[in-house]
Amino acid sequence: MGKAKWSTDEKKLVVLELLRGAKTVGQLAKERGMSEALIYRWRDQAIKAISDTFSEKRQRNGANFTAEKERYLKVIGEQTCVIETLKKISEML
Repeated sequence: MGKAKWSTDEKKLVVLELLRGAKTVGQLAKERGMSEALIYRWRDQAIKAISDTFSEKRQRNGANFTAEKERYLKVIGEQTCVIETLKKISEML
């Protein structure tokens, strides 16, 4: 089997067929003209990506984003107060 360039959609379809369990790796490899090792590699990459999506690190990053957002909103609120105060002072002059 020669080295071929497979599109992202083709890779997804192969991995999804495998994960559904309707076909074996051997069947998919034969039907698609690719090596079993390639299908296993794509499966492993997909499983890792799924795992990373739900990892604690990603959840902590979301918490950090929320804290940073709150900090920025506080600064914006403070700046708004300063601007309103300066407007009132300038109107009195």
